[in-house]
Amino acid sequence: MRRANAGGVTLTQQPRQIFGISDSASFFVGEEVRPVLAEKMVEISHKERPVVCYIGAAKGDKPERIAEFQRLAERIHAIPKILSLYDPPSDCADNYFASTDIVFIDWGSTRNLLVLFREWGVVNPLRRAYHGGMVIAGASAGLNILYNWSITDSIKSSLRPIEGLGILDGSVCVHHNAHPDRPRIFEQFLHKSSIHFPAFTLDDGVAVHFRNEEIVDRLTLSEQSHFNQLTKHGERIQHRPVNATRMATS
Repeated sequence: MRRANAGGVTLTQQPRQIFGISDSASFFVGEEVRPVLAEKMVEISHKERPVVCYIGAAKGDKPERIAEFQRLAERIHAIPKILSLYDPPSDCADNYFASTDIVFIDWGSTRNLLVLFREWGVVNPLRRAYHGGMVIAGASAGLNILYNWSITDSIKSSLRPIEGLGILDGSVCVHHNAHPDRPRIFEQFLHKSSIHFPAFTLDDGVAVHFRNEEIVDRLTLSEQSHFNQLTKHGERIQHRPVNATRMATS
């Protein structure tokens, strides 16, 4: 995409890109498995060795998870960078994403993640970096927060809707095939208002690539893992399976 500035000089404008994954387990795979989703994340950045900033706040910035990310970064030829929201590097959130090509937001509690983002002033710097060309990648809670609405089990005794940052319009249900109550609760939520659309479900093992907030690709690790778009017709919610590219992991 190109645009001309006021002086008539044509500049290249980076597209806004998001790479969302239903589950973190499909991203952090064992040494014997090719990390195809992590490789795809790097590929869409169009950088030979991108700087990838890891945010693990949704699960408490666990040291063992950070170490796992650093090992994965080596496998995908990325330069790892860690942003801890339990021990922020400074009180200037605008510096958090400086010289960062990709931010990867890991799984955990969607509710806690949103609280930490808002409390530490991460939301607006994240938006600015995204509009400046930084790829946002997120798994599970990391994808949930990017939508207007999602379904979360942040309170373990129940599944419920939660309002996100609205970088992506509509609603999403990740882990759609992982719990028998998720499809039902998501549909009940969608019945309440038409403003919750567009709506999508991702089974575990499914990833989706957005460019300028529009879906341009869908990926799956298994023929049994699906991506669906949901629409409302009167009082009925209709599921429409959308083709996804099968990724080989060997």
